[in-house]
Amino acid sequence: MHDEIDRDRGDLSSSQGRLVSDFHEGNEHPAMSIPFTAVVDGRSYEGISISLVEARVSGLAAFGLAQGERMASFRFDFGQFLFSLPVAVTFAAVNNDTGEITLAFSEPAGPHMPQLRYILNAWLAGDVINLHDMLQARARLPKASSRSERYSRPGVVHRVLARTTGLLATTAATALFVFAASALLSDRLFLHELQGPAFAVWDGPVLRATTSGQLSFLAEAAEKGEPLYTIITSTGSAVTAVMPCNCEVKQQLTGSADTVLMGEPIVSLAAPSAGLVVEARFSAEDLKALRDDARLTVTTADGASQAATYLRILPHANDADPATAVTVLMNSEPPLAVSNAGKPITVTIDTTPSWLSFLAAARASVIAHLSNLFGALAHDNDI
Repeated sequence: MHDEIDRDRGDLSSSQGRLVSDFHEGNEHPAMSIPFTAVVDGRSYEGISISLVEARVSGLAAFGLAQGERMASFRFDFGQFLFSLPVAVTFAAVNNDTGEITLAFSEPAGPHMPQLRYILNAWLAGDVINLHDMLQARARLPKASSRSERYSRPGVVHRVLARTTGLLATTAATALFVFAASALLSDRLFLHELQGPAFAVWDGPVLRATTSGQLSFLAEAAEKGEPLYTIITSTGSAVTAVMPCNCEVKQQLTGSADTVLMGEPIVSLAAPSAGLVVEARFSAEDLKALRDDARLTVTTADGASQAATYLRILPHANDADPATAVTVLMNSEPPLAVSNAGKPITVTIDTTPSWLSFLAAARASVIAHLSNLFGALAHDNDI
């Protein structure tokens, strides 16, 4: 009976020995064979197995590496991408006969632990390794036994495609950065918005009151030489103005029976075929920006923008002080709509150099192509 008890104890001891041998050096973290390499002080070691607490590698250990703590870079080759993880290690065991080295992690629960645990779990499950939806590869790829096999396997094609895609994405991001920088530079340094008032007026003379009084008569369709309006002064005398040209009354700036002061505008005249022009007040700074190569843009009250050209300066405008500002007339192409008469206008002076204008044109072309592409994709998705 004692012999049977001893035999049972022996079987139990042997089974416990086999159970303990299945674990990694007596801890509860199993080692896994994953394709990886470890680089320590510039020397590369081929990976044998790795766990959450240590790694087994093979290679020729340099003299003195077993002393102190080292920083190792673990590189996991998953075929479609290469993942590098820095870990602080110590050389726990070095077998000079077999070349096997045990690298113990100095801090098993350090910053590397979440990433390493995720890789080991994904490899153990045979699932897809996915890092932030950017890099992904099928786990358990066959490891190439030689350099020729490594570059001949299908994963190389995917790696080249991934690198090409990354290069294209980098180029696109660089182009977008250049376009954004050029737009910011152009807006800040070369775009000058007029600060003085600007209005859409008829291209013709404006008749003003030659005396103060009450407007008693105003003809809407007077011919050249016929009475146009009459003002009764405070003394009872009548001052009548005649139509000075073969013009039309485009706009009445005051009404009948209104009291007017000397110099106040009465009517705006223009030829039957005349259109609207922009009358703007330019300061000294505005005139400096108005160079020969400057481009003028006018924006109406409804938000429409169009190019404009300089016409002439009105040196005798009554509402402008020639010491501080001058009144400038500008013509737009195409002409302004009649509905804009008397409404405010925004004037922008663009002195952007030609090379920067080329970038702006390229930016606009790229944005237009991208808009068309996204519109087509959205239309296809709707279908």
